[in-house]
Amino acid sequence: MAIIWKLRHYISMFARQYLIAIVALQVVALLNLIPSWLIGHIVDDINHGSLTLRSLIIDVCGIVGSALAMYGLRYVWQSRLYGAAIAITQVLRRDLFHQLSLLPPSFYGRRSTGDLMAHATNDLNAVEESTGMGIMTLVDSFIAGFTVIFGMIFVVSGQLTAVALLPFPLLIYCTHRYGSRLHQAFDAAQASFSDLNEEARETVAGVRAVRSHGIRARQEQRFEQSLDNTLTTNLAVAKVDAAFAPTVQVIYGFSFVLSLAYGAWLISQGNITIGLFTTFTLYLGQLMGPFMQFGWQFNVFQRGNTSWSRLEALFAEQPDVKQGSEILPEDAEPNLEINIVEFAYQDANQCALQDIQVKVPAAGLVGITGPTGSGKSTLLHLIMRQFPLTKPSEIYIGGYGTDLLTFDSLRQHLAWVPQKPLLFSGSIAENIAFAQPNATREEIMHVAEMVAIKSEIEAMPQGFDSMLREGGTNLSGGQRQRLTLARALLSGANILLLDDPFSALDMKTEAIIRKNMKLHYGHKTMVLVTQRLANLIHADHILVLDQGQIAERGTHAELMHQQGWYATVYQRQTHLNSAGATKTQSILSAEVTHA
Repeated sequence: MAIIWKLRHYISMFARQYLIAIVALQVVALLNLIPSWLIGHIVDDINHGSLTLRSLIIDVCGIVGSALAMYGLRYVWQSRLYGAAIAITQVLRRDLFHQLSLLPPSFYGRRSTGDLMAHATNDLNAVEESTGMGIMTLVDSFIAGFTVIFGMIFVVSGQLTAVALLPFPLLIYCTHRYGSRLHQAFDAAQASFSDLNEEARETVAGVRAVRSHGIRARQEQRFEQSLDNTLTTNLAVAKVDAAFAPTVQVIYGFSFVLSLAYGAWLISQGNITIGLFTTFTLYLGQLMGPFMQFGWQFNVFQRGNTSWSRLEALFAEQPDVKQGSEILPEDAEPNLEINIVEFAYQDANQCALQDIQVKVPAAGLVGITGPTGSGKSTLLHLIMRQFPLTKPSEIYIGGYGTDLLTFDSLRQHLAWVPQKPLLFSGSIAENIAFAQPNATREEIMHVAEMVAIKSEIEAMPQGFDSMLREGGTNLSGGQRQRLTLARALLSGANILLLDDPFSALDMKTEAIIRKNMKLHYGHKTMVLVTQRLANLIHADHILVLDQGQIAERGTHAELMHQQGWYATVYQRQTHLNSAGATKTQSILSAEVTHA
């Protein structure tokens, strides 16, 4: 029942609904005493030979009337109670989504998607059951139980009631023992479900790779292992569950036997009548429900408590990047000043970036290149404040320290094209206008033309209204990349962070996009990460990173003169491109001659 205290904030939000439900439950419990008392009255009238048609009709009408009243009140308390539980779950889902949207990339590097989905489904469902069925059984077991016991004491016999309740402490002991075992078993079951969820998600998301590498059998075997583990842990939960009801029934049966023996003795002594004993046995039968609920509520609350502990761990996660309070003016100069003394990822044993100083002028183009793993993408992530940057390292935009700005203010001035294109389920137009949902169709079509994809979209059956599957899997890699670039151009941000945005494009399409961006978006500040060095010929400044440090820097001409890594790679790429173009031209000439 500790979960009720832990969720008191959410429960208090719907206190009125819970109060109405509890009052209705109490009235139902009182009305439920009437039929048993009237039946005992009828039995005594029969036993004494004083039963009349009029008294029988009155008693039967009382039974029917109380039954109808209980029917209406049960509808009231169930609709209020379960309505409140559903509403609490809705608030929790909203809070969980909000929390997940605030957590940094480092958190998602530690937690799998399958695990988070299990929290958002199974764990929240268990909490919802606790705030609905759990509270219902708790309140009903206490209200109905004490009301029935009150009737047993004051309507029939206090002595007989005391004898009937002798086994009750045993029920408390058993449910406590079962509750501890259930907590451990359910925690393991939820963890195994998270693993199963992640295994299924990975296989489905990478189904093309699974098929192309011929590892379907291996993936099925891994899934079977996860499935077996989930089955084993859930069977452990089921075994504890299965012990609850028989234990309660045995204890209840023991209580019934004691009541029967002692009640018979009281009748023989003339202390109670047969009718009152009939009423008592009916009350004892009504007490079976609270007995069962008392045991079952421990089951529900232990599940809910385990799930809430898992959810609490998520809610307790704090973003490692704290936003500031200042607002970057809309007319601020879109220039960048980067001074990174050192930066290392959490739990890393070496720096990802070190001694990085660079100034990016407004409307300037700074290129970043270097070997794989040299920290190029990391630099863009730090500009966007996706990871914490400690003093004395600083990054400024328009003269304002990024650590002093609110996230909304900072990211309003930045548009990022990630290395791996990310598209959402929806239409092509909706994806392009993701950052500007009020953009007109003309504006959407314009940026599509700028990234050389407008004609391809219009050739589709639904054009810009064509629906994309999750991740845009019904598009080619180059099309996904261009849609992501179009989204950044439409965003209105004055600083573009481009992380290898042309890697999936052919040289002709890339040249068209570069030309359009220079003509139409030359007023924007651009930081371009690329391995295609031809893209950097006209850059104002180029950084060559190696192992997190600046190995070379300068303009294209200056770097070519240095004859370092940049010059060597550029010459190789130029040679390969020239050879490829010559070979293509030879093939085309041969085809023309043959024709």
